[in-house]
Amino acid sequence: MKIGVRAHDFGRHSVEDLPKIIKEAGFDCVQLALAKAIEGINSFADITDRHLEQVFNSFEKNQLDITVLGCYIEPSVSDKDLRLSNVAIFQNHLAYAKTLDVSVVGTETTHMHPTTPEKEREKAYQLLKDSVLRMAETAEKHEVNIGIEPVADHTLNTPILTKRLIDEVGSKRLKIIFDPFNMLLPETAHRQEEIYKEMFDLFSDRIVVLHVKDTIIANGEKTWANIGRGIINYRFIMDFLPSVNLLREDVKMDSYKEDRDAIEKIITYHKKP
Repeated sequence: MKIGVRAHDFGRHSVEDLPKIIKEAGFDCVQLALAKAIEGINSFADITDRHLEQVFNSFEKNQLDITVLGCYIEPSVSDKDLRLSNVAIFQNHLAYAKTLDVSVVGTETTHMHPTTPEKEREKAYQLLKDSVLRMAETAEKHEVNIGIEPVADHTLNTPILTKRLIDEVGSKRLKIIFDPFNMLLPETAHRQEEIYKEMFDLFSDRIVVLHVKDTIIANGEKTWANIGRGIINYRFIMDFLPSVNLLREDVKMDSYKEDRDAIEKIITYHKKP
């Protein structure tokens, strides 16, 4: 297990400086969104083969792994042209990942209000499945994994629906990014162990990375917290989690060392017999 961060939480830097800064901060891997973290890449359309070569060389030189290539698209929007355009962007990133020697390209699945009628959610799910089937075909071609992140207020919002997608897509290249924070709504936070256990029971073998965040529920809302200072029960999670890299998301510059130390303690607990 390695400890990493979302690269653009450290700001946008040159391709030479970014991995050096993150490595010197004490992290060993990243989730990298090229258009958010690298100077000179301001959109998906800006990415060139030269950029990919520079990224690969610079991260390798600094011994910083890219655990996830971030490509957050809208795979279940109702506008077909927009949806397929998003899918094409993701397919391009699968090719980039192969070039960068990265095993996972990650995305969420489009925001959807938790009270959306089931009929409408089913429509969105069918669009999501169509998108992921297209993505999976490309993933198998490049031998790169798709990392889908379930989120409680997105199209893919529950462990059961996630398992349905895994089964219906039927590709070994479809993997899961597990974010315990994002699987909770303020009103379901008291059920976190039940929700997490259901995920592990249904598809623990598909989980390829853990996003690490913490939260306090205040006035009916989730608010940011340093790791170990909120309600997320990481000891419970580590009892079931396979051996994957842990990526701190939404890190703050004045407390990332505290968070890194807290994640190290989580991993130490995981290693206990």
